[in-house]
Amino acid sequence: MAQKYYDIPPIVWLKITNYMHGWLQHSLGGEARIKGQRVLSVQHLPGARDILRMETTEDMMDKQKVANAMSGTRKNCFSAGLDIDPNVMKQEYGVTKDLMELFVPIECPKMCLTRHGVLRPWTLDVCFGKEQASAMQRLLRHEFWRSVEDFDEKYAEAMNGDKYPAREMIEDFCAQTGTPEIHIDVIRREWQRRMKRK
Repeated sequence: MAQKYYDIPPIVWLKITNYMHGWLQHSLGGEARIKGQRVLSVQHLPGARDILRMETTEDMMDKQKVANAMSGTRKNCFSAGLDIDPNVMKQEYGVTKDLMELFVPIECPKMCLTRHGVLRPWTLDVCFGKEQASAMQRLLRHEFWRSVEDFDEKYAEAMNGDKYPAREMIEDFCAQTGTPEIHIDVIRREWQRRMKRK
């Protein structure tokens, strides 16, 4: 059977905590793939459209090392640099392969808003602005924990009121969403902290 190839939509690479990656791919991943990852479709999430209409930037013009988001061009440059000389990339730009693995591809609209309030096509050089990146990270973090909460409610129903260890529920959540087992304890600890705050 022939492999399908999909056009890659406009994307931005967003830095996301690694324990969320399995859930992101499972819940928001589309058909298009780039660098082995499914491109994440977020535009249907409540609040996402407003975030995607915020001011963008061209990060190839910035002198900063690594921010919370990067354009496709910047990601390609960093990846190529790591293939050539990882030590120089770490010294000059603070970039490592481990750091690059934290970034996930987010599908963006066809048009973006420049810092001068002008709409123009979203290209490989366009990146989330600083506030835009932070807002998208908050949104995805909120959706992740809401998903864990929903899973916990269904888990509690299935247990018919019997008590169960939080780790057991998180293990099942991770298994269902394709999240590697190495993240179970981190997610469990954060989940329990959140429950205590409630």
